Amino acid sequence: MKILKKILSISISCFFIYLCLKDIPLRNLFNSINFNLNFLIFAIISLFLINFLKAARLRLLMKNYKKRQFNFYFRPILLRQFLNTTFFLNAGELLTPITLKRYFRCSYFEGLSILFFERLIDLTVIAFIIGVSLLFNDFNLNYKIILIYFIVYLSLVFSLIFIVNFKKQIFFIPKNIIDNIVSGYNYSIKNKDILWMSLFFSLVVWAIFILIDLLIFKAFEITSPISSLSNIIFLTGVMVLSQFIPAAPASVGVFNYFIIETIEAFYNAKNLNFDLSIQTELTSISIIILLIYILPDITWGAYVFYKESLQNLKKL
Repeated sequence: MKILKKILSISISCFFIYLCLKDIPLRNLFNSINFNLNFLIFAIISLFLINFLKAARLRLLMKNYKKRQFNFYFRPILLRQFLNTTFFLNAGELLTPITLKRYFRCSYFEGLSILFFERLIDLTVIAFIIGVSLLFNDFNLNYKIILIYFIVYLSLVFSLIFIVNFKKQIFFIPKNIIDNIVSGYNYSIKNKDILWMSLFFSLVVWAIFILIDLLIFKAFEITSPISSLSNIIFLTGVMVLSQFIPAAPASVGVFNYFIIETIEAFYNAKNLNFDLSIQTELTSISIIILLIYILPDITWGAYVFYKESLQNLKKL
């Protein structure tokens, strides 16, 4: 019976990995593409290692809950990434609080609240970095547009600060749910030390992500001409945006469209020729980039998913 449960659990994991890769023409990806393999290998290793920083940030956010060994903090991170990669609608954001509830003895909505604030910190940091990069990238945007961007940015930040400190019922959400969400806030980023350290961790995480993006886009001959640091920061923001659209990041069409359109815009801004052959090659490159980004999720993340599903099967 134990072997049967393991086989079933592995089969479930393999099925979801198949969902990630089913639209990717793996055999034809590297045909006639010039790239620097060393850059890509270093980027892939960095994508695996960055999960250590994410786990350290989660341990900080869960500081006031049940203490666990460091490896336990990887599980919610990797499980969320795996589920977001294999399912649509970012399902990992809704299912991962179950793991937090199991391992750290918090309520579901407390866990959801902490993950929400973790994401909020991420978005706050990357949105600020993108705003600064608008001053230097090849689009040469009017300063009024950049000023409007920061006015909207600061308005949203202060609005969210007001909302999380607003104690009354919000948007007709039941009071017990609001209480749990507020509890998650009180036990995490309401503590200023936790907030500032979380912001620092997020800044380091995004700095490494930008470095990874820089390495990946520098690695390909066709994207190297537009791979200035400020352009890459903007592309990082585009990739973040594409992952918030209601479709799995592994859905090639959504990811490809935004990446190719942004690269074409940079080509036009630099007065570089952008013909059909370049667009065809970029289609293959964007798929390779996507595959590189989801590699930790469908390997390490799949292993965590396998262990979690096996543990759940043991309870049956």
